[in-house]
Amino acid sequence: MFKNHFKIAIRGFVQHKLTFFINLIGLGLGLWAAILIGLWVQHEYAIDRDLEDSKQVYRIMEHQTYGTEVFTTTSTPGILARELKEVYPEVEKAANYSWMEEHLFQYADKKIRLNGFYAEPDYLQIQMFDLLYGDRDKLLMDKSHIVLTEESAMKLFGRKDVAGETVLMNDGIKQVPFIVQGVLASLPPTRSEHYDYILPYEILFDKPINDWLKDWGSNGPSSLVKLSKEADPGKFSQKIENFIKERNEGSSVQLFAFPQEDLYLHGQFKEGEQVAGRFSYVKLFALIGFFILLIACINFMNLSTAKSQKRAREVGVRKVVGAENGTLMVQFLTESIFLTFFAALMALLLVEISLPVFNELSGKTMSVPYGEWFFWIQMLAVILFTGLLAGSYPAFYLTATKVVAVFKNHSNAGKSVVRARKGLVLFQFILATILIISTIVVYKQINFALNHNLGYNKEQLLVVPLEGKLSDNFQVFKNQLERLPSVKESSRSNHSLMGRNRNTGNINWEGKDPDFTALFEIIEVDYNFIETLGMNLVRGESFSTEKGADSIQGAIINQRAYDLITQNNPQASTFKIGEDIREITGVVENFHFQSFREQIEPAIILLDPEYASKGFVRVEADDMQHTIAAIQSIAETLNPDYPFQYNFMDENYAKLYNDDVRIRELAKYFSLLAILISCLGLLGLSAHIAEQKTKEIGIRKILGASTLSILNVINREFIFIVALSILLGSGLAFLIMKKWLSGYAYRIDFEWWIVPLSALVIFSIAFLTVTLQALRATGTKAVHALKTE
Repeated sequence: MFKNHFKIAIRGFVQHKLTFFINLIGLGLGLWAAILIGLWVQHEYAIDRDLEDSKQVYRIMEHQTYGTEVFTTTSTPGILARELKEVYPEVEKAANYSWMEEHLFQYADKKIRLNGFYAEPDYLQIQMFDLLYGDRDKLLMDKSHIVLTEESAMKLFGRKDVAGETVLMNDGIKQVPFIVQGVLASLPPTRSEHYDYILPYEILFDKPINDWLKDWGSNGPSSLVKLSKEADPGKFSQKIENFIKERNEGSSVQLFAFPQEDLYLHGQFKEGEQVAGRFSYVKLFALIGFFILLIACINFMNLSTAKSQKRAREVGVRKVVGAENGTLMVQFLTESIFLTFFAALMALLLVEISLPVFNELSGKTMSVPYGEWFFWIQMLAVILFTGLLAGSYPAFYLTATKVVAVFKNHSNAGKSVVRARKGLVLFQFILATILIISTIVVYKQINFALNHNLGYNKEQLLVVPLEGKLSDNFQVFKNQLERLPSVKESSRSNHSLMGRNRNTGNINWEGKDPDFTALFEIIEVDYNFIETLGMNLVRGESFSTEKGADSIQGAIINQRAYDLITQNNPQASTFKIGEDIREITGVVENFHFQSFREQIEPAIILLDPEYASKGFVRVEADDMQHTIAAIQSIAETLNPDYPFQYNFMDENYAKLYNDDVRIRELAKYFSLLAILISCLGLLGLSAHIAEQKTKEIGIRKILGASTLSILNVINREFIFIVALSILLGSGLAFLIMKKWLSGYAYRIDFEWWIVPLSALVIFSIAFLTVTLQALRATGTKAVHALKTE
């Protein structure tokens, strides 16, 4: 029976070549998109879920309340983890670990920069990464030891078995030797954190600048715990809720435990409540993949029902000779599954060709897991699902055909078929409309964020790390820079303006409501910072060497901070940071130091460059290469131990939106693909309708009908449907995009012209597709048209 079904299917494909190829290409493209998106979604779901006992691992997080606002963070006090382990028996392992730091490492004559962090010994007992060399129980115990990854060992030593070797790290002041105690295997691509080295956490306490790590009122490091299998995470969170409040009087911090494996996708909070965050993108693309595949299936249904008159006679004859409905239904479903199988082969070929480009667009390192049996089970399930979905309606419809009706009037399609076909086309173009409008809105929002005024000028602004002697001799570096005709201004700061860095809620002023608190960002700078960044002073004056102590004891604040301080006391001119009294010497326009998803927060700029780690250099736009070469020459002369490094501020800022830009690009290409597949179906349908109306077209031509009027005969079948789909799709897209835009504090309006532009694009493509087929039909000679039967 299977052999018979296969022969009939192949015969049908040969007889209806155009329909076969349109269905093959449409389903192939749909499956191609579905496989690519499926790989991306699976990769996203796999992040941080690949380690032993990952379900027992929790990140300790904080809800910090400031007035009516709740700020949620993974930053915690530097001694929290060890305290939790001592107090709560359900905590099996606990480790604090620091922020990422880049340092210059040296072995023999080789110098490279590596990124890493400091961690307590339990870190590698919780995160059970594969260890190539070393004893896990002894790692991170001694302050003279270091753990490297496989890649960093290869970069430094040219080999992996480097346990016991000594490497030098420049900490910005001096070179410090470390003995390699362990080498970790390459971190899997499904890790949210990537690094090159880990140093013992205790080193941090040796630096006087880090005395705050022992303060229960300060935050910075992260805290990771592994709970026992019997522990109830919910009850544990309740136990630790007031842990910091009990040790820091007046604190508003509430602790809670959050699953580490869920942090990447679900770890976003707003006003203390969990929000969709990155998971919304996963849902969005899963839906896009499903919709594209659905559009391809709708094409198959449409073309199959459009050919139903010819297949109906076949069904009638087979029923007369005794075929049952079940047998016929299996035949039609088998045909659609065969076609889907061929389309899947085409899709896998396209995936292999396009995966490198897709990896670059998505920022992932993905491959098709041909060697895993689960992948083939998934592929089989997708083929069966697609084949059954695409073939279901034609199979049920055709097998329900009555024999008498077939032989009485086999040429007239039932009204139900026509309505179903129009409904499918309508649904198809509704989806296409939603995708293209959504793409335009996402594109405009990201461009708005990247190009909007930030409150400072990010263009032609170089950021240079101040390492080694550049930090100690910054004034010499600055003087030499400003002798260059292409350098306008220069300064330095401890802040990158690329997110939260150092902040405090311990700010007070005369007239402040005792129940009100706010989180103020602290930005420490050198002279000329305001001018170098291009910030706009709205009152007062900038820091000046001529003012001396007044500048040192003063502060420049942003408009948001000024509004808070003067809200209940318009004459307020001073405030306190802890016990330190500061005079407001200047106010600058609000400026963004976070992405546009966040409201502009109050900020305080202090003249205190002691720990400034970033130099800012404003340059002319002309002959940029020559300018950078001149700056490099000065930096390498003053600081020969460090390779010169720099970034452009606008590039740093764009990195805040890396994920959004990737989503924008992916959405753009998949939307175009959805429209292409929709138009393939429209091409097939218009070809079929033109074939149906061959005699009518011939008669009209003999009676003197113009080409335009004949075009109208075919086009009118689709114009109304496409117009209605645009109307309905626009309304749905508006609701979807309104919700998406609500995730941005600063966003575009949904402008009226977006819908007409999208409608014009879709309508033009659809009209052109149908018209080209109709023109081909009108080109048929009338005498040939009348001979068709």
